Amino acid sequence: MKRIAVIAGDGIGKEVMPEGIRVLEAVADKFNIPLQFDHFDFSSWDYFEAHGQMLPDNWKEQIGGVDAIYLAARASPAKSTW
Repeated sequence: MKRIAVIAGDGIGKEVMPEGIRVLEAVADKFNIPLQFDHFDFSSWDYFEAHGQMLPDNWKEQIGGVDAIYLAARASPAKSTW
């Protein structure tokens, strides 16, 4: 079993992550690769507003032991060049 931490973040991350997971599940089914997705709600504006920080102090322990992290893109709209 391969464990993947999923951190969708904000905005489009919440929209595209489920579709990306569907693709990963389809590939995993085709090649018989067992996957487990562990979803985390931190690293988002909602989490920051609720907790005053982007990540919990023990984020490494919460994510620890996974084989991969599926992380949505991060960017500041104010710093965007497009």
